[in-house]
Amino acid sequence: MKSEENIPGQRFQITRVFVAPRAEVFNWWAHAEKLQQWSGCKEAIGCEVVMDFRVGGSFTQKMQIAVAGGTCEFSFTGTYVEIVVPEKISYHADLGQGVIRTIVEFFDQAHRTRVVLTQDGFADVGSCKIVSQGILESLDKLDSMLAGQVMVNRL
Repeated sequence: MKSEENIPGQRFQITRVFVAPRAEVFNWWAHAEKLQQWSGCKEAIGCEVVMDFRVGGSFTQKMQIAVAGGTCEFSFTGTYVEIVVPEKISYHADLGQGVIRTIVEFFDQAHRTRVVLTQDGFADVGSCKIVSQGILESLDKLDSMLAGQVMVNRL
């Protein structure tokens, strides 16, 4: 399923429905070994995540991104503000141009999960659109991971 995106200025909201139970989708956000498998734009060739998944805990994410003539590294850090298993994750992240506030909500819809991700606090609309595009591409990867897991579980 494709994501719905809304960018009103220096914030955005993305909604995506995954064909997987809410607890399963939440777990792909709550464990570093799972998160690093899908997080990052389509040009990301590697992602390393270190996280202390608890309120007040911090995280660091480093991505190697393929660019013309080689690779570049993009990293950011953050702190978890609120965690309600399996309903909500809220954190503040420093992307290098100020702190961005993020809320990820997980809604149960029978055997599906609707995820609503909201980020605000961007310095400008351009930065907002770049990050939004990277998240859309990440969610495409997560959708593929979840679909593959469903297939394995059915065998």
